[in-house]
Amino acid sequence: MHLLIVLVFFVAPSLAWAQAPSVTPINHSLSAQCPSPEQWQKASLAELNSFVLACDEVALFHARRGTLLLTMSQIEEAAVALEKALLIDPNLPGAQLDFAQALAQIGQRGSARALLAQVLERPDIEPALKGQLGQLQNARPNSTQAHEAQNQAGYSVWQWSALVQTALGRETNLNSATYTDSLTLMLSNGPVTIGLSDSAKPIAGNALKSSLVVQGFTKAGYGGIALGELSVLASGSNKYALGKAGQSLDVVENNSTAEALIKYSLPMQAGAASGQWQMALGGTQFWQGSSSAYSDNGAHLKFSWDTLGQTCKLAPSVGASRQLFPLSSSLNGVYSYVRMELGCKEETHETQIALGAGFDKASSSTRPGGHKHRKELLVRHERYLGPALAHAQLSSWFRYAKSEDRQVFSDLLGNLITSSHRTDWGIGYWVPVQKSWSVGLNLEATSQRSNNTLFNLRNLGVYLGLRWRES
Repeated sequence: MHLLIVLVFFVAPSLAWAQAPSVTPINHSLSAQCPSPEQWQKASLAELNSFVLACDEVALFHARRGTLLLTMSQIEEAAVALEKALLIDPNLPGAQLDFAQALAQIGQRGSARALLAQVLERPDIEPALKGQLGQLQNARPNSTQAHEAQNQAGYSVWQWSALVQTALGRETNLNSATYTDSLTLMLSNGPVTIGLSDSAKPIAGNALKSSLVVQGFTKAGYGGIALGELSVLASGSNKYALGKAGQSLDVVENNSTAEALIKYSLPMQAGAASGQWQMALGGTQFWQGSSSAYSDNGAHLKFSWDTLGQTCKLAPSVGASRQLFPLSSSLNGVYSYVRMELGCKEETHETQIALGAGFDKASSSTRPGGHKHRKELLVRHERYLGPALAHAQLSSWFRYAKSEDRQVFSDLLGNLITSSHRTDWGIGYWVPVQKSWSVGLNLEATSQRSNNTLFNLRNLGVYLGLRWRES
């Protein structure tokens, strides 16, 4: 019978960890700042991540972290942590059992069998556990047991995570208004300059932002062989403007957004072309007040290439989405794009860089500006900080986008063909206060420069918030 079924169903990670301390004592001299095992057992994964550098040479720490990652179904990361524990100290039976389980779940069943055989040959394994493992190694579970074992391994079982966040802050441009005081129109009798009303100018004030993200995934498989992973994501966000003294709330836009995405990932082993295919369908809905202002739906195909090793992935992708503007249907179009992403993930930090280009084809010949070319760059970095900084999570992101029209935007503006440059950046600093709770501060900024003054835009916001995360 496949070892995957045997290991995952009958050997729990908690049992493996329970045995590890009895084999090798902790050598605190290896890292003076490394916490005690009592702290490890009470720490969350985020807290354990912040201890990685301090406990780099402590085998039991990596074994504990690997066990926790295994219980959270982060199998590949668990395998890396457990392998490191065994490289430091090969005589950890608990880590050996967990590593065998991780190997089985990622499809390396031969290596898992060999590792289990080594554990059974150890003279210091408790007789009861040794007998149980020996029986299970030769057992042939019936179809019901096999089905239950697959459930335990993550096949056909959905695993869910959620994040809820609320934040109170202030922005300099709550109504996303253009940064210009007047507009020059090219009329038949000559240019005419028109001043904009106060309601069309930027309004600063306080706002309350809230968001909810729910994500789930399941692994598809047959006979212990993984066939891929199916995941879904749904999110919603809302920004409610609290206004400013002396100003009416109806001049400040409240808006909300909903998104949904379904993805199917399929691994491929083909030497230098090894990697993972990902196919996704999704859509977005945006409301201004109670009116639907924008929606899109589309699909993309991505391949995460393993050529750069385990820590970094190169991922080219192609996709298309249909964009609809219910309040002004002449703006409708179809956006097709290509993108190249580079993602690197270490134990304490993660970086993503994406470079893309696309073509926005107008659905109507009357759309202002006609077809559009777009280019974009995204850089995102997250890092878990050490105990000196309260085990905080520091996030930063930067996005640049350029849009160029193919035709004149409007005869009223002369022969102007619009070209716009937009930059968005932000910094977030979040500190855990309990197992699932964090408090944090976000600083966000937007700047858009264009030869068409209608599209000049600036906004700066700062928010203090509370976050709850469960996985």
